[in-house]
Amino acid sequence: MKQMKSAIEAVGEVTVRKTYIREVILENFMSHEYSRIPLKPGINIVTGPNGAGKSSILLGIAVALGQTYTERSQKLSDLIRRGEEAARVSVIFDNSEVDGKRPIPWLTSDQLVITRYIKKNGDYWHYVNNRFKTKAEVDHLLQQLGVNPNNMLIIMHQNMIEQFAAKSNIEKLKMIEDAVGASHFRRRIIEAEEKLRNVQSEAQTLKRSLEEAKAAVEYWREEYEKLVKKRMLEEQKKKLEIELAWSEVQEVEEDIYRLQEKIEALKLEQIKLKGELEYHSEEAEKLRSEVIELFTNKISLEEFEKKLNLMIDEYAQSAVTRYKLELSENTLKKINSELSKLEFLKNEKTAKALTLGERPREVRKTLDITEDIKTIILKIASLGEVSEEAEDMYLIADAKYRETEVKAQQVEDNLKKALEEVEVRKENWRNFLRKLIEEVEPRYNSILSYADGVGKVVLKGLEDPEKASIELYVGFRGAEPTILDAHTHSGGERIVATLAFLLALQNYVKSPFRAVDEFDVHLDPLNRERMVKLILASAESSPDSQYFIITPGKLPVSDEVNILVVQNISGRSTVGRVSE
Repeated sequence: MKQMKSAIEAVGEVTVRKTYIREVILENFMSHEYSRIPLKPGINIVTGPNGAGKSSILLGIAVALGQTYTERSQKLSDLIRRGEEAARVSVIFDNSEVDGKRPIPWLTSDQLVITRYIKKNGDYWHYVNNRFKTKAEVDHLLQQLGVNPNNMLIIMHQNMIEQFAAKSNIEKLKMIEDAVGASHFRRRIIEAEEKLRNVQSEAQTLKRSLEEAKAAVEYWREEYEKLVKKRMLEEQKKKLEIELAWSEVQEVEEDIYRLQEKIEALKLEQIKLKGELEYHSEEAEKLRSEVIELFTNKISLEEFEKKLNLMIDEYAQSAVTRYKLELSENTLKKINSELSKLEFLKNEKTAKALTLGERPREVRKTLDITEDIKTIILKIASLGEVSEEAEDMYLIADAKYRETEVKAQQVEDNLKKALEEVEVRKENWRNFLRKLIEEVEPRYNSILSYADGVGKVVLKGLEDPEKASIELYVGFRGAEPTILDAHTHSGGERIVATLAFLLALQNYVKSPFRAVDEFDVHLDPLNRERMVKLILASAESSPDSQYFIITPGKLPVSDEVNILVVQNISGRSTVGRVSE
């Protein structure tokens, strides 16, 4: 008795009022032509002979709540009563107000009616409180109630205890999370990981963009430096071209200066020659007068010849001087003509030079400047093709690089935050599971002890939610606990161990109702009695939770238990209460 009491205490108590299923209505569903199944909070037991239509009630609940695949049929249309074109299944939840509060606070009605229509052609649809709803809307509604009709920890059809034991340990953990309302931890992790992947993808994209932007900056920096160098060389070339233009002006000026010096020299020479010509002419005239006088006076021949020779010499000198003067005047004319041309050339070159720039203070020789220009041209040519847009492109590329760099830093910060968020959410998930198992494991052991068993619950691989699993260990009659599987344990032992774990988990299950179909089929009488007492104790200890138990045999229950008997008469299932 102490063991029994300890096991019952391990089941725990629930004090928060939940909703429950008031009634299930089946119309043309399997063997039910029209059945109304009234349910109560606490324990509801459905009994009757095999084939009467007991399991159809639980199947109807699951289908009404959105289950699409069933063990009985792969097509919902196959569940329609033979000879009929359509079926309708309804589940009515209680939402009556107690002390000013409703179990479903966001619903003002006293009841929540979820109805599903199924047609022979494969069509189906949902109504909620007489309003059409999509399956997604119904799923969301049930999620708020903590109900997942596909979770075998909430609705366990025939043979599902065996199926649960056969499930992978990863699947078991996911079902447990769903049943206790902890799926949001996993969803939040998935959301955070999705966000992390997006940020990582963005970081990778930005990394590539940053590398491309950096390469663009380097390319356009080199192009810009070439452009600056080219501009500097062109500026030097321009200055040299200005200097060359003024050098050419200077050369003309030097030529003009030389000619002007020649002109001055010729003018001085002409003055000298004119003076000599005047002197020789005067001397010649004077000697001529003397010769005439000597010839008239008939002086001595010797003196006459002397004077005559002197006269001739003076006339000869005059002639030579006159010739020299004529030559000088002709040369002067030529030089003046040349000078005029040079002045014109000077004006022309000066005008051209002024269009290029002001005259430098110092101007070198043309040959030296020309050599420098050739060198500059070669340097410019060595730069190759240089884009005139290089400066703008460099500025744009640099601005884009800096902008991308800022974004990359922001994304890096976001990546760090996303990583931290993933770890925080994983840790919250781990902590929840650890605490859950820490509380469930003693209950599991306590319940097993009533069946002469011992066990433990082990969480594995919590580092990765996708690989995380739960392992149930059990040993009976003094045997060391081993992992629960079909190779080590008998069918009855697996059922006892699975039920023990499910009962230990009951306090944490969020669904307002739990259902199990023929859990006791493979149990020996002793273990059946033990498990029945534990299930009933669990149900009685949590009156606000609803239990739906299907069994072909009798159960030792009190008068408060809602017992429904299903019979099949001429292929038509009928449901009645024992009290009725």
